[in-house]
Amino acid sequence: MPVNPLRRKLAAGRTVIGPLLQEIPSSPEVAEFLVAAGFDYVIVDGEHGGASTEACRDLVRAAEAMGGCALARVPNADPARILAYLDQGVQGIVLSHCRGAAEAEALVRAVKYPPRGIRGAASGSRAARYGYSGPVREHVLTSNAETMCFGLIEDPEAVPQIKEMLAIDGFDGCFLGAGDMALSLGLEYFGTPTTHPSVQALIDQVRDETLAAGKLVMAPAGSGEAARAAIAQGAQFVVVQFGQFFRAACNAYLREARATAPA
Repeated sequence: MPVNPLRRKLAAGRTVIGPLLQEIPSSPEVAEFLVAAGFDYVIVDGEHGGASTEACRDLVRAAEAMGGCALARVPNADPARILAYLDQGVQGIVLSHCRGAAEAEALVRAVKYPPRGIRGAASGSRAARYGYSGPVREHVLTSNAETMCFGLIEDPEAVPQIKEMLAIDGFDGCFLGAGDMALSLGLEYFGTPTTHPSVQALIDQVRDETLAAGKLVMAPAGSGEAARAAIAQGAQFVVVQFGQFFRAACNAYLREARATAPA
């Protein structure tokens, strides 16, 4: 696999920004368009979007063609599902509902080749450039060093285990998930404009402990203003849900167009 461009940008002090392709999960043209527009990466959605292995391959190819890359979100740490995405060339995995250190460890083991993990070898995979990427050992070492592992922290029971997760070798950081966190606590529903103070306190704790451990914070932001706020609070990864981004653009266009249209 090639070196991970996100790691290079982060090392240079840049914040990386990318959309989660949930509502339109299988369109390579959308991925191409977004990277051409200037986003650094896309997230293939294997959870709510249910993107197949074949769709993942096309999305990775499209993102790479425009100079970006792709990560993938998975619903659980099933090694077979994670392997299928990795072999298409994704540069990282985001584990939904990462509730504790055991799940974080399972994620890392599924992503990494032995001796750190259990990822099965496929020297002729797309990720290995169909066997033309060089010696197999070099591919293994590069993949283990470059591929990223994130836990989506969206359950209250995960918060007390954050420090244990962050101590796991190969676990790169946390994706802040206020929506499901609030939903599970019965305090609000996701998508509302404000976050309940009790939920915000949990999210702030996850963010602060992640940064204190020297690891990466992935934060959702539905607008440029929200992205600036997340970056000011230390987030190195910003994620915009594609549907939220696209709905805002559609609503703004139609509101302006119809404001002057004849009745």
